[in-house]
Amino acid sequence: MKNIILLLIFLNFGSLAFAQHTDQLYEQGKKEFKAGQFSKSIQSFTKVVHQSDFYYEAYTYRARAYHALGMEDSAIADFNTALSKNKNYLVAHYYRGVYYFDTEDFNAAIGDFSFILQKKPTYVKALLYRGRCYEALGKDEQALADYTKAIKSGSENAELYYRRALLYKKQNKLKLAVYDLGKVVEYDPQMQQAYSLRGVIEVQRGRYEPSLKFLDKAIEMNPDDQQALEARAKAYIETGQYDKALADYNVLVSKFHTRNVDVYMQRGKLFASQGEYSKASKDFSRVAVIDPRNDQAFVENAKVYVLRERAPQSISFSTKAIAFNDKNWEAYYIRGRAYFEMKRWDAALKDLNKSIELNPTAAAFYYRGQCRAEKGNVRGACEDLKKANEMGYELAAEDLK
Repeated sequence: MKNIILLLIFLNFGSLAFAQHTDQLYEQGKKEFKAGQFSKSIQSFTKVVHQSDFYYEAYTYRARAYHALGMEDSAIADFNTALSKNKNYLVAHYYRGVYYFDTEDFNAAIGDFSFILQKKPTYVKALLYRGRCYEALGKDEQALADYTKAIKSGSENAELYYRRALLYKKQNKLKLAVYDLGKVVEYDPQMQQAYSLRGVIEVQRGRYEPSLKFLDKAIEMNPDDQQALEARAKAYIETGQYDKALADYNVLVSKFHTRNVDVYMQRGKLFASQGEYSKASKDFSRVAVIDPRNDQAFVENAKVYVLRERAPQSISFSTKAIAFNDKNWEAYYIRGRAYFEMKRWDAALKDLNKSIELNPTAAAFYYRGQCRAEKGNVRGACEDLKKANEMGYELAAEDLK
């Protein structure tokens, strides 16, 4: 009997020692994981599950390590194994949801986060991730509901407010977006994206001077923020700071080789206003390369050639613009101007008539009046010049004296 008792004590002690060794390996694996030593942690967790196949926590950690190393098949296999051993293990559901989110299987991710939220309805991280999944699927209202629920729970998570601000901006609820961005910088003053988005929104609201404070801060924190640079350039233009606008556009082109046609269009207009016609034409031609059917790029180039007194080239560009968009009133006006400079009165009249039909402008009335005068239609010329004068065209006032 005494021998049997000693044997049981020995076996019990052995089992306890074995369990302690397994737990020690698990703790070692956790430390390695947290230190970013994912390969080492995988080795430790592998030893754990070999010693105790039911150790679902070790399977979960090993899955996370595999995911961190981009070994996705191994990662999902371990997540599934962990949940087969304990289907209610919320940690495994959460990190499998993160895995699905990272691999863009958003519906599967929603399933895991929803499982968690059934048991913990205000678990902020799950609400945040599920909201982002809904966003990715274009389900903005459901995303908004998740972010709002998390915020109402008392969360001070800056990313929640930032994500909701993005959705409010998308819905053109700009005041609500601004409020949320204020909360973002309150909770996380170092979130550069919040300053950038606030600046972009202020530009969108037409509040150009206030926008510069936020955009300057965003660019100071991240000089490579192209969105902030584009918005600041626009704010500079609207506040008459053309040299600063040009500097930002130059950075976007030379450093980032942007393919945003608006950058080239705006820079081209600035060059043209400064008499840098060759540079302006080059930018407008670049737009046509990026977007071959951009009729306005051809119009802008046509304007440049009128200013350069090269009417035939202007006509060529205007005609291309009209071919892409026969409702572009400005293309007809510029071509009419070019024909006027070449003294082709009938062709000029035809284009100016069309321009006025599409959009009656003072300049078009003025030049049509000049054409009519050249063709001997004094009454028609006077009517057009009076109309141009009424619309504030200064040259018309001089001609009517």
